[in-house]
Amino acid sequence: MHLLLVDGSTYIFRAYHALPPLTRKSDGLPVGCVSGFCNMLFKLTEDLKGEDEPTHMAVIFDHSAKSFRNELYGEYKAHRPPAPEDLAPQFPLTRDATRAFSIPPIELEGWEADDIIATYACAARRAGGKVTIVSSDKDLMQLIEPDGSIRMLDTIPRPGQPPLRWIGPEEVFAKFGVTPDKVIEVQALCGDSVDNVPGVPGIGVKTAAELINTYGDLETLLSRAEEIKQPARRQKLIDNADLARISKQLVTLSQDVPLPLELDALARQPIDPGTLIPFLKAMEFTTITKRLAALLDADPDAWEADPALAAKPVSAVGFDNAARAEARAARHAADGKADAPAVLHAHRTHEAIRAIPFDLDAYTTITDPETLAAWIAGARQQGHVAIDTETTGLDNQAADLVGISLALAPGQAAYIPLGHVSGEGDIFGGGHAEGQMEMKDAIALLAPLLADPSILKIFHNFKYDHGVLCRFGLPVEGFDDTILLSYALDGPQFNTMAELARHWLGHEGIPIKDLLGSGKSQKTFAQVPIPDAARYGAEDADITLRLWHILKARLVPENATAVYETLERKLAPVLARMEARGISVDRQILARLSGDFAQRAAAFEAEAHELAGEKFNLGSPKQLGDILFGKLGLPGGTRTKSGQWATGAGVLEDLAARENVPLAKVIVDWRGLTKLKGTYTDALPGYINPRTGRVHTTYSQHSVLTGRLSSNDPNLQNIPIRTEDGRKIRTAFVAAPGNELVSADYSQIELRILAHIADIQALKDAFEEGLDIHAMTASEMFKVPIEGMPSEIRRRAKAINFGIIYGISAFGLANQLGIPRGEAGDYIKTYFERFPGIRDYMEEMRRRVKSEGFVTTLFGRKILFPNANSKNPAERAFVERASINAPIQGTAADLIRRAMIRMEPGLKAAKIEADMLLQVHDELIFEIPEGTADKAIPVITDIMQTAAEPAIRFSIPIQVDAHAATNWDEAH
Repeated sequence: MHLLLVDGSTYIFRAYHALPPLTRKSDGLPVGCVSGFCNMLFKLTEDLKGEDEPTHMAVIFDHSAKSFRNELYGEYKAHRPPAPEDLAPQFPLTRDATRAFSIPPIELEGWEADDIIATYACAARRAGGKVTIVSSDKDLMQLIEPDGSIRMLDTIPRPGQPPLRWIGPEEVFAKFGVTPDKVIEVQALCGDSVDNVPGVPGIGVKTAAELINTYGDLETLLSRAEEIKQPARRQKLIDNADLARISKQLVTLSQDVPLPLELDALARQPIDPGTLIPFLKAMEFTTITKRLAALLDADPDAWEADPALAAKPVSAVGFDNAARAEARAARHAADGKADAPAVLHAHRTHEAIRAIPFDLDAYTTITDPETLAAWIAGARQQGHVAIDTETTGLDNQAADLVGISLALAPGQAAYIPLGHVSGEGDIFGGGHAEGQMEMKDAIALLAPLLADPSILKIFHNFKYDHGVLCRFGLPVEGFDDTILLSYALDGPQFNTMAELARHWLGHEGIPIKDLLGSGKSQKTFAQVPIPDAARYGAEDADITLRLWHILKARLVPENATAVYETLERKLAPVLARMEARGISVDRQILARLSGDFAQRAAAFEAEAHELAGEKFNLGSPKQLGDILFGKLGLPGGTRTKSGQWATGAGVLEDLAARENVPLAKVIVDWRGLTKLKGTYTDALPGYINPRTGRVHTTYSQHSVLTGRLSSNDPNLQNIPIRTEDGRKIRTAFVAAPGNELVSADYSQIELRILAHIADIQALKDAFEEGLDIHAMTASEMFKVPIEGMPSEIRRRAKAINFGIIYGISAFGLANQLGIPRGEAGDYIKTYFERFPGIRDYMEEMRRRVKSEGFVTTLFGRKILFPNANSKNPAERAFVERASINAPIQGTAADLIRRAMIRMEPGLKAAKIEADMLLQVHDELIFEIPEGTADKAIPVITDIMQTAAEPAIRFSIPIQVDAHAATNWDEAH
């Protein structure tokens, strides 16, 4: 038996990066990687003939990014970027391609491809066979056997190398300086920056090989580390022994994977043209089809394209929600449950809507008042209409309105062109294009419809469209929003119309890039020809309406009505008004700060040059790495995949703190200043809207799992407040003349919610008495009086208080506090002993997420964890940690949402003049007239403190700290 095991993931990325992008003409499906994969797979089978020809074969793939190693070390592979957007939909197609070549594709949840390869290879060797592993991955070199029973084959073309490069013990020794059986020991010491395996800082492959060749193995080396003559090397091994042991576990390939197929099932099968050619035709690989058909002596015209693959949407997402609904409805009907009809209705609605085809040529272009009036009459008659706007940009406070789309029924949609320009080639546009309605006529007809709350207007991302329409005199009353419906039902699983359309409708809409282009030649929507714009805009409205039918029907059977109606839908117009108001930013303050930061950064730069003994570019990771680890020979140096030294924040902070390297500290300070300058003081003036003179951030209420809001363009939630320089930036956010800013902030809200949910009497008493919660915790844990408590003791208690909320481990707490892991573990143990209710709460959340697949906030928001019962231990552990924090953070997010929704009517009822401008985590920022803070602040704090009622009555006091000042920093 000769078993050939192909590292499928390596083949995928080789194929993707080796070839230019290629899309299927019929539907735009990316297939470039699939094409390269097919060529490589066929070439491999053709190259291995004679004594090298395999009798058994499989292609092994990684199932997902998580494996049991993430449980061993949370940072394992944490820095790997996500797959490119156009590669992700090709992953399942590479499995289809493998089957088409009559080769079994194998992957297993919770296991990496390397583990599966190791298990198969060792099983085949035990059975007396020989194994060839097609890969150049160094992690697989530990499997190579001296007798040649397991060897590797590198098929990557390299200059001056043969096309097929066999890797045996000699090649391993040339790379690692040890025999294959010692590769694991070397890797444990030198680590791997690509996979984030820590190793021992400062020890590279050469040193590691020298040590292992001297001492034999890792454990012997660590037990005899005191014997090492070099002081720095000796201390590194002593200090990082645990990291080395963890690293050895991470790099050791498992040979105990529960294999899905026996070895006999991997026996080679001849390629079946009846399977391969329909696959290639479905992919529209004309050239490959003809070439392979000729080699197989087959007639390519004898087979049609595989219809299942030819119809596959661009993002092959399963329609599992509908299938689950059908099964659930059957169960509930059998059990006599009342919601069975609603479940069936939701499923049948989905099936009916999905079955209606899209016909883009059937859409209408409305260019006269009479036609628009007829469509408006249709909307009034049926009581609802889907609406979409087309604009010149993504900023709804600056973009111009180009057109409006309407949809009355699936397939019945229209586009109203309003702002298209002639002179398509001119980047600034030309004159008003012919064949459009006058803006004033359209507004006059649409305004009564949009303002009528009895007619439901259906949007996708209402907040954006509402912001645009309001600027053109078209405020909206009475709406639904498909992205918010989706968020209330499924969380942030789908964030765009395209994703929802693929999943629920199996439809790939017209890509906006096809209309606007990209790069320097990109145009605005106003320059798109009206016929093209009409198809695109009407299709968007059509998709929106279809999604609404499907998603709205799910609210009742999935118990999401309350969250959607009381939180999501009510918050959207509040956020729209906040975005429209914006906040004033003082350009002069920003300019002064930029100048100050620039001077101080220059001083740091000069100091860095002096410490380094030469001038170099502090912003160049390569030059910095060469100085730190090359010239100065500092410990902790590891190389990136490109071969240069790693100089990330963690590396520098570690050098500055643990190794007391002044140059590293200077670089850290320089980076901090230049980041503040580039991200805020230099960039913020560019966000000032010329029309309003204010900065308008954009809030997303549907992108965070727990219900928190995110802020973009600019992101005002990440302005640092724990450093003096960060707080200086907040001084530039100012009240308009004659006004003040009020900052109202929930105090320690998550700890208060934890005390309530977990019913922890000691914490509840402390909050009731107004005690310093961290000092009280420290006193309980360490038996230290609160009076005169050392700040270090309180700091440790604070770290534990907040860490527990996020399911922190002993390893994480040890890193955060700079203490041994054993001591950190003792702290956590003591914490649970003093506050047993917390452990009970954590166990309950773990049980609930495992049995139900979700946890809930106190206000009923479901926070879904689809992988709660994953076979992958690391994935399960992550879900368990997240499920502990999610109800707490989610309840805090829901609480401030309720406060924001109640704020405007509450202030109006109290006759308080105040505009809510910003929301930043647990803080709300208002603008009020000067001299009115004494009246405004009590009303604001009362609304925030009672926002949970009557739905929830907390067993602890909710405290809000509020202050007024002329700028944000002083108000906070």
